[in-house]
This record gives sequence, C-alpha cells and structure tokens, in this order.
Amino acid sequence: MTRVSKNPQERKNEILTVAMELFNSKGYEDTSVSEIVRKVGVSQGTFYNYFQSKEDVLHAACERTLASRLEAIHHLVEDSELNAREKLIRIFMDATPDEHDEDVFEYLHKESNSTLHQKWIVIEINALIPYIKKIVQQGAEEGEFLAQQPELKAEFLLVGAAFWLDRGVFTWNEQEYLERKNALNGIIDQLLAVNKQ
Repeated sequence: MTRVSKNPQERKNEILTVAMELFNSKGYEDTSVSEIVRKVGVSQGTFYNYFQSKEDVLHAACERTLASRLEAIHHLVEDSELNAREKLIRIFMDATPDEHDEDVFEYLHKESNSTLHQKWIVIEINALIPYIKKIVQQGAEEGEFLAQQPELKAEFLLVGAAFWLDRGVFTWNEQEYLERKNALNGIIDQLLAVNKQ
C-alpha cells in the first residue's frame, strides 16, 4: 500500500466520512476499525492517532456536524442586514445537513439508534439556545418582539421545531414537511408577538 501524506484535519475528516458510510451500510456494531482503515487506506496506528475508539469516531462525526451548523448560525446572528425575525426564520428554514453530514443524520435516524438520536437533539438544542437568545434579545431591544418572556418562548419554539421538523421522528411526506416548515413564519409571529409596523 502506497502511503499518501495528507493534512491531519483532512485525514481525520476522511476517516470520519468513511466510518459513517460503513456504519450506515453495515451497522455500527458490525463495522470494525480494521474495515474503516482498510477502506481509507491507512494503518490502525493512524486511526488511533485521531480516535481512541470506534465510539469516539461516532461522537466526533456528530461534533463535526454540530460545529458546521453552529458556525453558519454564528455568521447569521452577526449579520446586521437581517432583523431578528428574519434570523429566526433562517435558522429553522436552513436547517439542512451538509453533504458530508448526511451520513450522520441517516445513521441517527435509524430506529435502532433512537436513544442516540434523542441525545443528539438535546445536545443540538442546548448548543443553539445561546444564539436564539441573542437573536430574541435583538428583537426585543429593537421593538420587533412584543411578547412577555420572549427568550422562553423562543426556546419553546426551538424545542418544538427540533422534534416537529425532524424526519427521524416524524415521517412526513415532502408536502406535509414543507407545510409544517412554512407554518413556522406564522408561529414565530404569534408566539413572539411580532410588531408588523
């Protein structure tokens, strides 16, 4: 086997991507570290330079997915061109996985992974709450959100939407899913008493 030297982050991402592909096709339990390294074309020692175990790979894949989403949300929150309502709507409407994260979501959405999936949703919600609060604070300061306790209402909305729009929890067809996603505009307006003036 010819050794190909790669940037450490590139190599780590390659191992993560291949591992998630194998977890999806063969199942987590039926995938060995040997199979992962064979498919990537690296030694087991290289694998263990990046990960302590197969479980560590799974957690790293979830963390990579969340970090990617949080980076995009950070830029959205800091965007001075958008008002608070537009930012909230974008957070919910743009919540689709990147191409390299699709394997993570496909894996999480398998029925056999329901406990892990539930933990993932809670981790994601907890990571998003500070951003949601910052947006709601902006909306309240600018007189856009008139509701009492807008931060708690936005947190409630986040939790509800996280489950309602999760295709691993509900198996809406495409039309049903889009109806629910599009209904969020009105729900945000009503829940946060958006000032339309």
